[in-house]
Amino acid sequence: MQKVIINGRFLSQKVTGVQRYAREILKELDKIAKPHDLVLAVPCEVNDIPSYKNIDIVRIGNLKGTLWEQISFSSFVRKNKAIALNLCNSAPLLNPGIVTIHDVKIKAYPQFFSSKFRIWYNVLFNNEAKRAKVIITVSEFSKKEIERYYYVKSENIHVVPNAWQHYTKINFDENTLSRYGLEKGKFYFAMSSLEPNKNFKLIADAAKRDSSQLFVIAGSINERIFSNGVGFECPENIKLIGYISDEEGKTLMRDSKAFLFPSFYEGFGIPPLEALSAGCSSIIVSDIPAMHEIFEDTVMFINPLEANYWPCEKKISAEDRKRVLSKYSWVESAKRLIKIMDEYRK
Repeated sequence: MQKVIINGRFLSQKVTGVQRYAREILKELDKIAKPHDLVLAVPCEVNDIPSYKNIDIVRIGNLKGTLWEQISFSSFVRKNKAIALNLCNSAPLLNPGIVTIHDVKIKAYPQFFSSKFRIWYNVLFNNEAKRAKVIITVSEFSKKEIERYYYVKSENIHVVPNAWQHYTKINFDENTLSRYGLEKGKFYFAMSSLEPNKNFKLIADAAKRDSSQLFVIAGSINERIFSNGVGFECPENIKLIGYISDEEGKTLMRDSKAFLFPSFYEGFGIPPLEALSAGCSSIIVSDIPAMHEIFEDTVMFINPLEANYWPCEKKISAEDRKRVLSKYSWVESAKRLIKIMDEYRK
């Protein structure tokens, strides 16, 4: 049976949703994989490498970033006659192997991205659609989108969803509210990378409509990738607090009046699921397919195109919280991925 070599480029990147997915999936894969059956290849620039029991780790090449992935990693996989496992959207153009495409917002909302980024990812995704042995994605909605935009047969796409159990290992930081000058239950909270598709402008518009309410937004913007920066002016009742720790984020989710997630487009969207697990009493999300798939009828849905202020929040019952959280598990996702890998290895 072919050895699987995992693309470890994600370890050199800041942890957002796709990197979180890779890290958590590998933690669980390590518990169930046979010794030496999986190899994690990492670039020379990575200093903080997780410790694994069954997954072997090897540093390869002297290149960085995309060049490492396309040259060093690709050559290493080919030399070992192995199959590549890519968990974070991008993969070698030659023999991409098993590829995870988290979403196709590059197709759905191309205007949100710089031309350079848009061209490169269109090349990558088109190549992956044609050459990958199998495509992994994170929701049924995202699976349908890949079929729609890239004409991939349904049987060649498998859903291995995100989960939330990593949040149980994060402690609350009880100094968070005083650190940011906040009071429990008296602010709305949103947290994500400030990508245009996250639609934080809707929060700014809502803040302008009701100056008595306080809105707190945590996250950072990568202006090299996204075409228009933050894209909105902040009224005085919005606090932009930048990139925060996991402990701070979990605490602000728990202590907010409601967690806000007004995205135009998501393949999955981990933050509101994290908020649910953190004990957030109310969650307000966009009325889009991925959110309905995950949360069913347990949260409040809003039109991402309308800036009307939402005057009340739907409280989440303990029963509903348990029902939604029980659908997603990193352990079950890892088991599903192992089964898929075994099916496509020689």
